[in-house]
Amino acid sequence: STPLSLQAAGGGGAAASGSSGQGLAAFLAMLLRLLLAGGGAGGGAPSARFGAPSSAPCGVQLAGRGGLCAAMCEPQRNLSEGDLSEGGEVGASVCDQEVLSVSERELLSMSDDELLALADGGEEALADGGEAQLVQAAPPVYDGPTPAKGLQGLVCSVELPEVGLVLEVADSLAGGGGAGRGLFVRLAEGVDSVTLPAGVAFCGYAAGGMEMAADSEGGKTVGFALRSADTSVFFEQQLWSVADLLAPGSGVRHIAGHEVERDAGGRVQAISPDPDWGGARYFVPSREQGDLSIMNIGQMSNDLAMSLAGGAGGGDSQYSAESRSRNVLVLVQRLERDPDRPSVARPSRPVSTLAADVTFRNSAPMELGCEYGERYWSRRAEARGEDGFS
Repeated sequence: STPLSLQAAGGGGAAASGSSGQGLAAFLAMLLRLLLAGGGAGGGAPSARFGAPSSAPCGVQLAGRGGLCAAMCEPQRNLSEGDLSEGGEVGASVCDQEVLSVSERELLSMSDDELLALADGGEEALADGGEAQLVQAAPPVYDGPTPAKGLQGLVCSVELPEVGLVLEVADSLAGGGGAGRGLFVRLAEGVDSVTLPAGVAFCGYAAGGMEMAADSEGGKTVGFALRSADTSVFFEQQLWSVADLLAPGSGVRHIAGHEVERDAGGRVQAISPDPDWGGARYFVPSREQGDLSIMNIGQMSNDLAMSLAGGAGGGDSQYSAESRSRNVLVLVQRLERDPDRPSVARPSRPVSTLAADVTFRNSAPMELGCEYGERYWSRRAEARGEDGFS
């Protein structure tokens, strides 16, 4: 039977704003150094740059998510109390947040047609005696599940003072309370609001490594299977679409374990898993994870749209729509250069990443969801001979 595993998702762009201004930028840069370095925690990666080298705005895969498009399919269960973890990474790119303003980053992300339309609108406004402005819509305010009587079974609290958020692990509200532990977020004391953009790594996922097979006992294994040229990945501290990473002249010709289709100019048109590849395709969390921290807490996030998945009503389209509204996290795969074949990028580990721009204004804990994907839930139902999840 096919092993159950999560499928790493697409990536997103990265510019940030929050209640702490420069402090937030500094925190994201620090997190990038910790998580995108080859060895995980304690690495010495260069400082963060936010944005992404791509023809799409900030290198984001936009298909259907208004930000990050999830391609996830296949986790297994929450790890037990002794199974907690470390690892993950952060988005990066070519637009330095401390140099470019929000308006400048917005302009850089626009297509030629959008820029022309904006210029035309500005000319009309000036002709009418008005003032031309670049208006940026405010991200939606997060409204996740909130425990009526406060957190139950609290395991840990991870404070992020530079950002103004607190992450907590406690009994999940997903699946009617039968999903084990979950990941919650709230504002730190004295903070009124925090806004973060799509594509920013929210936290590390888990300590572990790439293996030939998924964890047969059920840990939150993450499968490495890229299925779209628009899917985003982290590579050498930058966020890329697959098409851009493999573009002519990029220095990377292949992604391990995958076959690509190119047009006459060498641009990637499609990518799919190579069924004959014999390499390590699964990220398997380690059994011994140590204390929960910003480096490993992502594994505790459940799929908050699980009740609509796996034949429980509505099929893939309804699940996808519900997941977009309920789940704010997806997993994005971090790739690294193969030391023996420098033109090949190979998988290293996933990172819990924001799927869309979001504003947090909640002082009470709200549960954070991570999209697992209809494919995962369908396979899980098939494996158990059930019509839904349990």
